[in-house]
Amino acid sequence: MRTELVIVIALAIGATFFVVVVAVGLLINKVVEGRRSKTKMRLYDFYAGLFADILLRPAPEGAPEEALSTYYESLLGQIKSGLAWSTPARKRLHRGVIRNVLLDFSRDLTGESMSRLQYFYASLGFVRDELDQLKSKKWWHRAHAARDLGLLGAPSAAEALTALLDDEHPDVRTQAMQSLVKIAGVESLRPILQKARGISRWAALELSLIVKDFEEQAYPYLVEALSYPDRSVVLFAIEMLSLIGFVTGVEPLMHMADTYPDTQVRAKAIEALGRLGDQRAEQLLVRLLKNPYPSLRASATRALERIGSPTAVPLLSERLMTGSVHERLSAARALAKSGEAGMERLRSAAGEQDPILRGVALHVLEEIEGVRE
Repeated sequence: MRTELVIVIALAIGATFFVVVVAVGLLINKVVEGRRSKTKMRLYDFYAGLFADILLRPAPEGAPEEALSTYYESLLGQIKSGLAWSTPARKRLHRGVIRNVLLDFSRDLTGESMSRLQYFYASLGFVRDELDQLKSKKWWHRAHAARDLGLLGAPSAAEALTALLDDEHPDVRTQAMQSLVKIAGVESLRPILQKARGISRWAALELSLIVKDFEEQAYPYLVEALSYPDRSVVLFAIEMLSLIGFVTGVEPLMHMADTYPDTQVRAKAIEALGRLGDQRAEQLLVRLLKNPYPSLRASATRALERIGSPTAVPLLSERLMTGSVHERLSAARALAKSGEAGMERLRSAAGEQDPILRGVALHVLEEIEGVRE
């Protein structure tokens, strides 16, 4: 009994000692981290002031590019000298702070000041460090490095970021895409679309924002993408050509709507022609109203809601008589867009005995009258 009591007391003392040691360790760690944080804040303020001065200092007027490099190195001389004489730990601390200062400044600078900052970032070895991080086994390190290279607009990173478009992790691919756009501009669309596979809804949203920023400059890359093997890329290119309103995309879209082997892609191209509203597509759309594939006929009818065609009135009248209510509504709206002959057919249908036909015709006529008012 006495032995068991001794054991219990010993265990209690051991547990108490362990708790005290852990608590003291945590307290010491908190104090050390607090001091380290204050040190980093002081260093950040120091380097922020220093780099603000040398980044905004006027460069020699009329100096050639080679002379500018010499001038930039003279501005970095004191900083590089201080780092060279530092201990490894002190050097890591200072380099980390300098890197954060330059990245923060990159968000606000343009022109010569930004070019100078890019030179500083490369000269101090940070671009090399970021490129090394792109090869990390940890995906978040790769994504973080890709983001930083984009913030700096480092031209030397374009090739490595292009390779990263094939990365196994979607977040890394997305970040590489965004950074490549910042570095290479509209020309980045070619490798991005060439390497894209199975574009998700989220990736399509990200990429559509990029394309919209380039507007008409993106046109040749989108048209080129219509011939790429990945179906999701082709569908994305069709969607963007129609959403942004590239009327110069009518002819390649007409070719796809007429000949592409995939009927779903053809249907999307047909609907895109309708959104573009170009009369050049009229005869093709009329012909597609007789296509044996129901999905293509339905897409052609929807496209004619925007374009209209007097020559399509007989075929649209047939579509008005059969099919679902949705298909009949589409045919009725296309008739309303097809001139007086189409309107006469709608008024005639409004007096028919068939309740669905009469209801559809009256509904569309009411829409037209509302627009006129």
